[in-house]
Amino acid sequence: MKNLNVLIVTTSHNQLGNTGEKTGVWLEELAGPYYRYLDQDASVTLASIKGGEIPLDPKSELEEWQTEFTKRFYKDEAALSSIKNTKKITEIDPANFDILFFPGGHGPMWDLGDNNEVAQLINEFDKKEKPIGLVCHGVVALKGVKNESGNSFVKGKRVTSFTNSEEEAVGLTQVVPFLLEDALVEEGAIYVKGEDWSDFVIEDGNLITGQNPQSSVSAAQRTIELTVVK
Repeated sequence: MKNLNVLIVTTSHNQLGNTGEKTGVWLEELAGPYYRYLDQDASVTLASIKGGEIPLDPKSELEEWQTEFTKRFYKDEAALSSIKNTKKITEIDPANFDILFFPGGHGPMWDLGDNNEVAQLINEFDKKEKPIGLVCHGVVALKGVKNESGNSFVKGKRVTSFTNSEEEAVGLTQVVPFLLEDALVEEGAIYVKGEDWSDFVIEDGNLITGQNPQSSVSAAQRTIELTVVK
């Protein structure tokens, strides 16, 4: 198997609505896939909407949310440097990459969806049938994407994401601009979900979606497996 080139695209948004609290990318959803790719000899490039330093959700840095991957991340100078110097997505040439992956966190709810630059990136990977992985709120990157026929990208596709009930459990249903589960259904997706906080991944062609932070590594692993099969 050739060494894979992976593009991970994150949010640049750091404000949790009008609460005055900070948000951003959820660290486990970045660190887990990051190391799953690196440990299989892939090359990983980080990009974000605005480029430069990406915001980490402060809550994802609390001790209760630490995993083997986040602990490893904090000790990795190369990883810490990479999140301070991300490329802007408009600087990315999709032809140079084999896999596209979007981690979540609440930040994406404000800048990944209904984003023409994100949509163009997704369509470029899709046209080449390259794996596209998205997890938790990162699945919002599919919102507003149209295919070449002008239809919603997710119409008729089986997808999952952070669920309405999980959003309710974290007390943010009135803070996020919309509920992601509802938005995907409204755009014609065949929405599927597992138990709250379970490792749950859905595959539809080259599209891989994971429900929540617990699903991030599994979603990344599946994109690798799809590439190997091809």
